Amino acid sequence: MVVAREELFKDGIWYGLKTKDVEKYTRLISKSHKFMARGQVEDNGRFKQIIPYVIFENHGRIFVMHRKADHTDRRLANNYSIGIGGHINRGDIKGANIISWAKREFEEEVSYGGKYKAKFLGVLNDDSNEVGMVHVGLVILFSGDSDEISVRYEHKSGELVARENLKKYFKGMETWSRIVVNFLEMKSNKKPETRNKKQETGNFPGILPDWIIAKYLDEGIIKIDPLPKNWRENIDQVSMDFHLGGSLKLFRGGTYRFVDTRKGLPEDAMEEVNLKDGDPFILEPGAFAIASTKESLKLPNDIVGRLEGKSSLARLGILVHSTAARFDPGWNGAPVLELGNLGPKPAILYCGMPICAFTFEKIAAGVKMPYSGSRSDRYSGSRDAVASRVHRASAKRDKDGKR
Repeated sequence: MVVAREELFKDGIWYGLKTKDVEKYTRLISKSHKFMARGQVEDNGRFKQIIPYVIFENHGRIFVMHRKADHTDRRLANNYSIGIGGHINRGDIKGANIISWAKREFEEEVSYGGKYKAKFLGVLNDDSNEVGMVHVGLVILFSGDSDEISVRYEHKSGELVARENLKKYFKGMETWSRIVVNFLEMKSNKKPETRNKKQETGNFPGILPDWIIAKYLDEGIIKIDPLPKNWRENIDQVSMDFHLGGSLKLFRGGTYRFVDTRKGLPEDAMEEVNLKDGDPFILEPGAFAIASTKESLKLPNDIVGRLEGKSSLARLGILVHSTAARFDPGWNGAPVLELGNLGPKPAILYCGMPICAFTFEKIAAGVKMPYSGSRSDRYSGSRDAVASRVHRASAKRDKDGKR
């Protein structure tokens, strides 16, 4: 049983164990699921496989299983897990509901002779690893009256562990189990294990994946303005599209023989062009223009933005940046593009078209000197294309040299 990712997350992607408004997800799964061969979806992030994930509890003890090195899924081998469950096949759902799916998986995986009460906890999503990318969990708590429970298969072992002792196994647990353990500990008003805190919040160094970009935009950590209603459609695996704005500056041909980097550009060295959405702009072969994106960008003190060209434009000879591809932590303003045409023919660009993509990289710690207001700040705050201010850097070096 699978559900298309775009259908499951049409209202926005989320991470962790969702315990509120879960009925809409269970209704969606019931309505929109289909069945596909395991080989078609095991490495296909376009679909989420639906997994009942049962947590068994007996008088404050949680059943912990250990997947041995010869486990059938190499990605989970040697991991500890508190989740009992598996895939749902076509024959499993006749007249059945989530609890009955979970019951079938429970009885298939373990031997248990007692009684239990079932409670649906929520829907679990974790896109931070290759297993989580293609699965979503329906988490159910079974509270049993007997402690006689054992694993049926040789490639697993299991034991009941007091909640306060789960930290002994936490570091070796699969990520779903870590998420549920933290949830159970918070429900018990205990301090949750912090080992996975960075992963849960997306607070880890590295290039941000799609779901964290969406999360940070939702929470206002990264700010993009304007942000249209369909902004999630602009996010790819590790980037977000930005669009060509209406403010451009084009060098006037033959006006000056050279540019003095100490004096900067004269006022009339560039011609200003203003466009509205959909207006065309012709970039001649060998021409160079400065343009702004339609969106402005504000970064926190621990995230670097990187402007990347679009491959489809590059194959026409259109460059969108020369060297200025890095946007430092604390940047605030409309990113500026350095447009060039290396192709043999004039190219027509349109205001509002996707022109570049931004990737975002979280650094190990926030900078002490954010870009905005720093000694290197010469362009922040602007929404329009701003010509080179290289002379300001030269002037500052001269001033510092005299001190």
